[in-house]
Amino acid sequence: MEQLKKKLEEIIDFELKETNKVWNEYEIKKFESKCNLKLPNDYAFYLQHYGNDYIKEKYRFTPTVRLPKKINETEFEIDSLYGLYNDENNIEDKINLYKQILPPGLFPIGDLPGGDLICFDIKDNKLNNIYIWFHEMEDKNVFSIADSFENFIKGFRSVELEKSNLNNVKLNVSNKLNDFLKNPLKIYSFMKRHP
Repeated sequence: MEQLKKKLEEIIDFELKETNKVWNEYEIKKFESKCNLKLPNDYAFYLQHYGNDYIKEKYRFTPTVRLPKKINETEFEIDSLYGLYNDENNIEDKINLYKQILPPGLFPIGDLPGGDLICFDIKDNKLNNIYIWFHEMEDKNVFSIADSFENFIKGFRSVELEKSNLNNVKLNVSNKLNDFLKNPLKIYSFMKRHP
């Protein structure tokens, strides 16, 4: 688990993390019992020691398996991974939220910006392969992206983010609006009259 831990420490945005609670094995077993499944060791390790995490903005996931041509992305921004802590990324809340929406047998463990989900396939109680569920895609919308949670995490790579250069931005506003915006007293008077 040392390589998994090292990669998690690299990609998790600890500045956004609300808690550093470590869950004991009893709590992991209780969660498994509640969900009626046996978690793979790598994912159980993640839930026990991490969970409820945001991924650093500069990291993208590259699938370890080839995706169909209709998916024209080769890397994916992953927003968050769910965990046991009771916040907006609580895994039990997410399971309940998505159970009527996801195809049978999918178990959500994280999300992408925009609403697509990272999932395990729990059919036949075989939690190994990781999938992306594309919520807006017609027909087949579930695709395998890694053969284990550890390989999913190892698939994250640092990318060069485009920097905004606002030095070259020019705004064209009317002279009347420009004069109005330059005069704080006029703005204050306007705001008092039009609350």
